[in-house]
Amino acid sequence: MSRVLELTDVETGYGEVQVLWGVTLSVEENKMTTLVGANGAGKTTTMRAIMGVVKPWKGTVRFLGEDVTQLTPHEKAQLGLVLVPEGRQLFADLSVAENLEMGAYSPRARNNLDANIKRVYELFPRLFERKKQKAGTLSGGEQQMLAVGRGLMADPVVLMIDELSLGLAPVLAQSLFGTLKRLKDEGLTILLVEQNVHLALALSDYAYVLAEGRVKIEGPSHQVARDDEVREAYLGV
Repeated sequence: MSRVLELTDVETGYGEVQVLWGVTLSVEENKMTTLVGANGAGKTTTMRAIMGVVKPWKGTVRFLGEDVTQLTPHEKAQLGLVLVPEGRQLFADLSVAENLEMGAYSPRARNNLDANIKRVYELFPRLFERKKQKAGTLSGGEQQMLAVGRGLMADPVVLMIDELSLGLAPVLAQSLFGTLKRLKDEGLTILLVEQNVHLALALSDYAYVLAEGRVKIEGPSHQVARDDEVREAYLGV
């Protein structure tokens, strides 16, 4: 399997506050990789650094073999690196259908718009039922479905999802994880940040445990899940 996304010794932060200290990780093609760790470990900052929302101070980000460290988020999205951000960040006054179309803004995504919107509605029938409804009036679970659907509309090579289950009832979280499993089984490469450690490790292939802005542990997810010392020291479970 080839590595489609690689971070090497990435350091960054906000203002003068350093958050990441030499983060190195990779994402394998057609696999689901998860970043887990306690609050404040640097998971979201890692995703932002990959996407270019936060510029790396040091280190490199490589995507499909190319150095993309200095590219803008827009440029990275056009290449197929797509982030579903924490907090959903939907256009509340636009309809479900309009939000989905906004996800297909790159030329490569525009070419596959019809096929992708059909796929999203198949994955999330609730969105089809509410396609004319304003996004701001949806439930939290429906909004998260829409956020993931909008990410899929961008025709991702790698889909990055920051906190899939945050604020959702367990039954909705399980449903969304079921959709992720289906996408993974269909061959989509996924990088997931997730507070629900049990679900994330159960579903993913490989895991990185972040603590204080550093990768403390990495390995096959099933091994990380069985390591009581890791769970107690870094995950709080």
